[in-house]
Amino acid sequence: MSVEKFKHIFTGLERAHGVTYVDKKGADGQKIKGKSFVTREYVTDDMWSRHLRGTEPSLGIIPITDDNTCRWGCIDIDSYAGFDHKKLIDKIKNLNLPLLVFRSKSGGAHVFLFTAVFVEAKLIRDKLLSISAVLGYGGSEVFPKQVELKSQDDTGNFLNLPYFNGDDTTRYCFNDKGEAVNLESFYLLYELYKLTPDQLEKVVVKRPESEFSDGPPCLESLTQTDIKDGRDRIIYQYIQYAKRKWPENWQSKINAFNYKYFERHPEGPLDDKIVQGKIKFNDGKDLGFKCNEDPMCNHCDKNLCRTRKFGIGGEAVFPSLTDLQKVLLDEPYYWVNVDGERVKLDNIDYLMEQRLFRRTVAKQINKKPPRITVKEFEKYTDMLLQGVEEVDAPVGSSRIDQLSNHLEDYCLQRSIGSVSKKDILNGAVYTENGKHVFTFHRFFHGHLTKKKWKEDYQVTQQMLKEHCGCEEGRMVIGKKKPSIMKVDVFEKPEDQFTQKKLKEEDPY
Repeated sequence: MSVEKFKHIFTGLERAHGVTYVDKKGADGQKIKGKSFVTREYVTDDMWSRHLRGTEPSLGIIPITDDNTCRWGCIDIDSYAGFDHKKLIDKIKNLNLPLLVFRSKSGGAHVFLFTAVFVEAKLIRDKLLSISAVLGYGGSEVFPKQVELKSQDDTGNFLNLPYFNGDDTTRYCFNDKGEAVNLESFYLLYELYKLTPDQLEKVVVKRPESEFSDGPPCLESLTQTDIKDGRDRIIYQYIQYAKRKWPENWQSKINAFNYKYFERHPEGPLDDKIVQGKIKFNDGKDLGFKCNEDPMCNHCDKNLCRTRKFGIGGEAVFPSLTDLQKVLLDEPYYWVNVDGERVKLDNIDYLMEQRLFRRTVAKQINKKPPRITVKEFEKYTDMLLQGVEEVDAPVGSSRIDQLSNHLEDYCLQRSIGSVSKKDILNGAVYTENGKHVFTFHRFFHGHLTKKKWKEDYQVTQQMLKEHCGCEEGRMVIGKKKPSIMKVDVFEKPEDQFTQKKLKEEDPY
């Protein structure tokens, strides 16, 4: 069992990773329950080894790196009740797509695309988004979930890796025959399926021939199969297409679509009165496509749709909102993916107030989501909050860490030079017997308030005593006896200068 080979294949972001503890196995058709979160720790060789040995927690890797490249991507098909992996494999083969199918921990499918070297995350993501739409899983999660990490604070999203517990795993790869293979056999398949950058560029997603090749890809795909549900939503989508293509007589096209494509529906075509009601409702209105609703979202390819003559074009469509992350601070902030781009939300208010949300999205990624109803917005945010993922706070970002840093800065800055006891009254820091001595009043009003510190006077005073090693007391200064605080002396950082080593060929 080659740990190094496994690490080489699934490498990604090194400064953070995902952790999953399974606490309950789901029954048939149910997702396995557990606790998952992102931790800001470097991925060690031991973590890779423990994963393959089956020692919890299982390892989750974030595919996108700090230079916004990846060596793998994945479509996460969230289906658990008797998923037919062989059927999916056959469909992939018929489309001649270079993908490997794995069983996920809950019985669904992870469809991987591998590259021999690091390539732009956007390229892999765009390819997989198009592929997922053609496969009929356009609503599935696609990794990498973002095309860019905004900063060192941003961790992206992780995927639980396969082969937890090595060859005795339930998370295995399938060969072309739909047979589960061991780890060494997977390594051989990887060598066959990994793509060069040129090969990846040339991957073509074949679309079905259809009368809707000038319109939304969702209609193109849905009309190729027997439609089993969503008649109301599908005919709504067709009405928006027809109004664009035949603006003068679109009404006459609707009945024909209803009878042609809903004929094999379990309940047959919609009643004529219902269809006429929908025509009347849409007459004289420009309501726009509904791309994020079932079943359209399962076949959605927005990038392609924008290029279609009668697709969404430049129409303002509310973006896809996914993968809410909560950074665990006293006052949490959030990351959310907006059409695959990362947006930072300073607090929970941005998920409660549509106006604030739209403004911050426009400010950060230069896209202005269209206004939707309060009910629709709450639907999106409720779904985000139900699946929120917790992320460890960056080192030094907690309120206590911030207060400790402010205290150290204050003591080092105000203790420079010749400082006497009486200078304490003017905000200086006096040092004696290995202790910094200062007045809390001056520290709070003269330093913290300038740093936009938000905690009140008494709470801050208590935090200093409980968490920062400060002691309260009084000191006699002349005729005064002010209240003071003492803390162990902070070591002053030494200025370091390293002479640049010049190369021999350096002319200077």
